[in-house]
Amino acid sequence: MACSKATGSKRQTLKLTALLAIVSTLAGCAVNPGQPLSEVQAEIAAINPTPLQQIDTEQQQQQADQRIQQLLKTPLTLDNAVAIAVLNNRAVQGELLTLGISAAQLQQASQLPNPSISLTRKVSDGHYTTELEFGFNLLSLLTLPKVRQLEINQFEQVKLQVAQRIAGIIADTHHAYWNAVAAQELLHYTEQVYATTAAGAELAKRMLQAGNFSKLEFLREQSLLTEVTLNLVKARQSAYSSQQALQRQLGLWQDSEQLILPDRLPEIPTQLTDWSYVVQGGLEQRLDVKLAKLKLEHIAQGAGLTRATRFINAFEVEVGANMQDRSERSYKAVLELPLFDWGSYRLKKAEYQYQQAFNHAFAIGVSARSELRQSYFNYQSRYELAQHYKNAMLPIQQQIAEENQLRYNGMFISVFELIADARNQINAVTGYVNANRDFWLARSQLDFAMMGVPVTAANTSETPLINTNTAAGH
Repeated sequence: MACSKATGSKRQTLKLTALLAIVSTLAGCAVNPGQPLSEVQAEIAAINPTPLQQIDTEQQQQQADQRIQQLLKTPLTLDNAVAIAVLNNRAVQGELLTLGISAAQLQQASQLPNPSISLTRKVSDGHYTTELEFGFNLLSLLTLPKVRQLEINQFEQVKLQVAQRIAGIIADTHHAYWNAVAAQELLHYTEQVYATTAAGAELAKRMLQAGNFSKLEFLREQSLLTEVTLNLVKARQSAYSSQQALQRQLGLWQDSEQLILPDRLPEIPTQLTDWSYVVQGGLEQRLDVKLAKLKLEHIAQGAGLTRATRFINAFEVEVGANMQDRSERSYKAVLELPLFDWGSYRLKKAEYQYQQAFNHAFAIGVSARSELRQSYFNYQSRYELAQHYKNAMLPIQQQIAEENQLRYNGMFISVFELIADARNQINAVTGYVNANRDFWLARSQLDFAMMGVPVTAANTSETPLINTNTAAGH
């Protein structure tokens, strides 16, 4: 008898061991999210030389503030502007926290489904029985590896989405930087135009008073001064607005955090980036193309899970025991019968979703190729315009200024013609600054188009050129 009990106990132990082994096999190892911050940084390393940093503690915030203040002490470069934006723009920190949320969801999805325990007490004619039931959702357990793979794919999508949105913030920082530097440079030239025009208007006033100048000629100089004054007000407003836009991108809001911008834009490079370099990585390196492919794969995996569970939506197993009679056991399986819903509509929905994702991915590929070509053509055109200003218009204006200076020294032209020529020369420089700014904006748009980052149209304002024809010929 004792031998029989020992044998039964041994069999129960073996059954329990086998059950635990099956559960362990299905559950697998816990999913390690890895280093998502480093992976996102690797995706945007070409446009972000400063490593991403999630600020969680007060000490980290103080270190970031010290670094920002150090960068603000010198004239701001584009790389330093990006470094400040990455450290100080709260939108970037919000995106980094998105990674943590998604990683937690991934680890949550990798956990075993919680079992259920129910306690039942029955009373009949003064007698009572107590039953303890232990159950779990077997379908959830069987599909756990598939669900985990879906969550891993979803986590990969989130990392690409975060990289794309952070790259978009950096793109806006690029545009705000070029606009701010150009607006300040244009303001300086507009102030020179105003000073020159004001001097001419004052001279015309004195000559009118002396009787050496007609009233019509005097009014022409005053009209020109009025136009230049309006342009100066517009230039000051543009410089202030563009600087405020840059400060917003950098996350600067305190009065003590003042920007020191360089005096002028950098010179355009001596040669263009070759088209072969732009297409070297192909469309595979664009974040939007990668994301579209991942979404397509995710939907395909989801369709496979739907197909596998087409007929069975619920499958639970319960084991019960009588607390008064330990030899009494009960086993129960709950299976949903597909009498009315055979899963055909769910399967059809999954197929439509896959076809929808496929067409969406194809459309992204077509748009990506077109965007690259358009961005490169715009970059090439802006380069040619800036080169024309630099190599043709500016040298010609300089030669005209030198010739007019010689003619003025020989008393062949009046001082008003010399002043008008000076204004013309400054207008040529202003046009070059506009063209130079547009080139750097186009270069930034090309860089981000290569990464598959949506780029909005640059918000630029042209400084009007001054018509000096009416002031010449006195």
